[in-house]
Amino acid sequence: MAYRRYEELLRPHVTRGQELPGGGIGGFLPESRAAIRMRDASMRAMTSRPLRGLATRLFFSKADGLELPEYATAR
Repeated sequence: MAYRRYEELLRPHVTRGQELPGGGIGGFLPESRAAIRMRDASMRAMTSRPLRGLATRLFFSKADGLELPEYATAR
């Protein structure tokens, strides 16, 4: 029963988290050398100080509105 309830609570969040980003899988698995270099450069840029906040908002905004229940601690 507890696992079923846990699944009911988290399934919408997990489903959103499993959605592919714009461009699909091709953005993460490019086929040409130029596309690989562009992907690597964009990944480095996202973790740079000026863009870090934007990247964080984009990737972690999926967790907005997720409220986990409080559970009693085991003794």
